[in-house]
Amino acid sequence: MPEPKAPTEYIQLAFMIDSHFPGYVDAYYGPSELQTQNTTDDPPSLELLAEAAVSLGQSIATDPNLTPERRTFLEAEWRAMHTTIQILKGNTPNIVDEVRLLYGVTPDWVDEHHFEDAHHALNEILPGSEPLAKRVQAFRERSRVPVAAAASIIHSLIEDFRGRARHLFGLPSDETCEISFVADVPWRAYNWYQGKGKSRIEFNQDLPLEMWDIPTTVAHETYPGHHTERVLKENKLYLGEGRLENSIALSNTPSALISEGIAANALLALMSEEEIASLLIDCYERAGLSRQDALHASAFMAAHRQLESVVDNQVLLLYRDQAPEQEVMAYGLRYALTNEEDEAHTLRFIQDPLSRSYTYNYTLGRQLIAAHLDQVTDKGRAFQRLLSQPLTPAQIREFATRPQE
Repeated sequence: MPEPKAPTEYIQLAFMIDSHFPGYVDAYYGPSELQTQNTTDDPPSLELLAEAAVSLGQSIATDPNLTPERRTFLEAEWRAMHTTIQILKGNTPNIVDEVRLLYGVTPDWVDEHHFEDAHHALNEILPGSEPLAKRVQAFRERSRVPVAAAASIIHSLIEDFRGRARHLFGLPSDETCEISFVADVPWRAYNWYQGKGKSRIEFNQDLPLEMWDIPTTVAHETYPGHHTERVLKENKLYLGEGRLENSIALSNTPSALISEGIAANALLALMSEEEIASLLIDCYERAGLSRQDALHASAFMAAHRQLESVVDNQVLLLYRDQAPEQEVMAYGLRYALTNEEDEAHTLRFIQDPLSRSYTYNYTLGRQLIAAHLDQVTDKGRAFQRLLSQPLTPAQIREFATRPQE
C-alpha cells in the first residue's frame, strides 16, 4: 500500500506553526529532511498556513491509504492545528471554546466546596492553631531539599522506576534519560525527548524541590510517564509500523492532553498507595528530613492533589471574567493555600500564550485517564494501551460505554 500523504503534510504544517509559535513542536524524531525543509529564518505567511491546513484537512478526509485509526488521530490533531492558526490570525475564541477545540475537553468552573474538602483534610493532617495556609507552607518548607541532595534521590528513583516500568510495560534495552537543573523557565520540570530512546529531563532550580512531590514528578517525566510514552510510541508506531505522524509531539493538541493524563497517573501505575507511602518515608529519611513529616507525606500529597483545579478556575477568572491579576492571585492564595511567590509563578505560566490553556491538560487530562483506569479490570493492560496507542480524548470516553476489560 502506498504511503499516505497526510502524515507528511501534518509534520510540515506543525513546523510552519512552530515558526510563528515557538515551542509548538515539543519533540521531533522523524526524518531530518522534513524538519530542515520546514524550518527557515523567514516564517511563512499566515495565509500560507491557512492554505496548508485546508490541504491537510482534505488529505485526511480523502486519502484512501489512511487506516481508520490513523484518520481518527489526525482529524483530532488537525482540528486543534486549525484552531491555533485562527488564534495566530487574531480570531481567538473564548477560553472555554479554545480548550475544547484544542484538546477535546470542555472546562467548567470547579465548585469551591471541592477545595474546602481538601482544606478539611489538610487541617486533620497538619493540626495546629495557626492559619491552615501557614501550616501548609511550613510543611512544604520543611520538605525542601537542596539540589545536590535532590539529584541523588532523583537518580535513585529513576533507576527504581525504570526497573518497574521495564517489568510492567516493556522497554528497549538502549533507552535512557539524563537529568539537569536549569533556571528562569516557566515550568517545574520538563522532558525533552530527543528520539532513539533518549530524553533530557530538566528541573527548575528556581522553584523549591519538595520531597513529598519529587517521586510524583520523577514518574511524570520519566517512568512510566513522558519518557516511557515517547519511547514506546516511537518504537511501536513510528519505527515499527511506519506511522510518520507519530514521530512528532505537539503542545496544543489532544495528544498533549492524553500525554499529560498518562504522566499525571504514572506513579500510581507503578505502585500502590501503600507502596508510595513507604517510598516517601524512605525518601524523607535519606534526605535527613523529619520522620513525622514523612509519615504525613502521602496523605498530604493526596489532599493537596484536590487543589489542582484551583488554577483552572484562575484561568477562567483571568480570560473569561476578565478579572484583574491581583484578584486572580488572591483566589490562588485563598484556595490553593500558596504564597505570593507561587502565585507569581502561576500567573506567569497562565499568561504565556503557549501554556495558558495547556494547564487544563494536567487537570482534565489526569481526571480523564484516572476515570478510565478506575473503570477497567486490568489496569496494567489499559495503561500499556495508553502508552503505546495513539488515542484521542473522545476514544477514551467511549471506553466507558464498553464492557469492562
